[in-house]
Formats: sequence, structure tokens, C-alpha cells
Amino acid sequence: MPIKLILVILLAVFVSVFTGLNLDNKCSFWFFHTFKDIPVVALVIGSFVAGVLVALPVSLISRNKKNKDRDVMKK
Repeated sequence: MPIKLILVILLAVFVSVFTGLNLDNKCSFWFFHTFKDIPVVALVIGSFVAGVLVALPVSLISRNKKNKDRDVMKK
């Protein structure tokens, strides 16, 4: 239990330091249009959210398919 707490605290510190060091860094991003001067932190957070939004339906569909296969095997 204390090890998990320490790991969560270290992760929070790492994310805070990463965010603090990259607040002034800006970059360009192309997604069917070139967006200029986007903060790196916003791009990283947006990429993470996009990954979650793509992975969630895939995992739900996969789980649903496994449940259907298991129901067919029981019958």
C-alpha cells in the first residue's frame, strides 16, 4: 500500500515538472490544417485524450465479442 502511494506521488511530481518546464514551448501541429504555436503540454494532453477516446470503443467491442463467444460456447 505505501509503495503505491509513493509511486502515485512520484508520478504527480513528474507530471507537474513536465508541465512546468514545457509551458513556454510551442510547436506546430498538422491535422488536415496546420495549427501554429500550440503549447506542447496541450498537445500531449490532447493526444492522451484522443488515445483514450479511440481505445475505449475498441476495448468495449472486444469485451462484448468475447462475452458473445462465451455465451455461444455455454449453449
